[in-house]
Amino acid sequence: DPRLGDQQPVRRHFRQQRQRRLERHLEAAQVAAVDADKRCLQTQGAVELAIMGRPPQSWPTRAEPFAMHPHVLVTAVDHPFTQMERVPARALQEEGFIVREPGSGTLAALDEYMTAHHMKARVAMQMSSNEAIKQAVMAGMGISLLSLHTLGLELDHGLIAVPEVEGLPVMRRWHVVNNLAKTLSPAAEAFRYFILERGESFLAEQFARHDVAHTGNALATER
Repeated sequence: DPRLGDQQPVRRHFRQQRQRRLERHLEAAQVAAVDADKRCLQTQGAVELAIMGRPPQSWPTRAEPFAMHPHVLVTAVDHPFTQMERVPARALQEEGFIVREPGSGTLAALDEYMTAHHMKARVAMQMSSNEAIKQAVMAGMGISLLSLHTLGLELDHGLIAVPEVEGLPVMRRWHVVNNLAKTLSPAAEAFRYFILERGESFLAEQFARHDVAHTGNALATER
């Protein structure tokens, strides 16, 4: 019963569909997918694999990139940015950002973007989860930079907007990670190969209908 640790950016929509595909692929194997802090990889027997944007640096891990990970600007559907063909980067200086806690990957992506454009984000509020940030953005309390892969449900139902912005998305990478101090079970090893071989095509299939990854303007990184 290998456990797959999902950090906040992956969320339930991606995880559940991925797990259903895995269950069909591995038939006899049982996979328990859980929301987990990256520290769970250090706990003996707790989590065998994790999907994360920023692998831990403080202990030995194997972190293998398997897909691009775009971070996009999100606003309420009636925000003035939604009426613009392309939002200039400088326009973001006037907006209040809803951000994650220090040390989070989404906050690091925002800082990276703002620094590249010689700006500083004006923080309106800080929240501890992407779900809370999405609700606040939809309520018009501010804007945010979030992983595109957390937005499938909201975009499908027209609940949130992703305007085209100069220099976005910030492109990072998803990694499948395991603790080198632990030996993976056969089922976990099979899942690792499944993610490495099919994870990128799965994400491309799921999010191709959302034409928001303007990669020609993207700030690309390998982090």
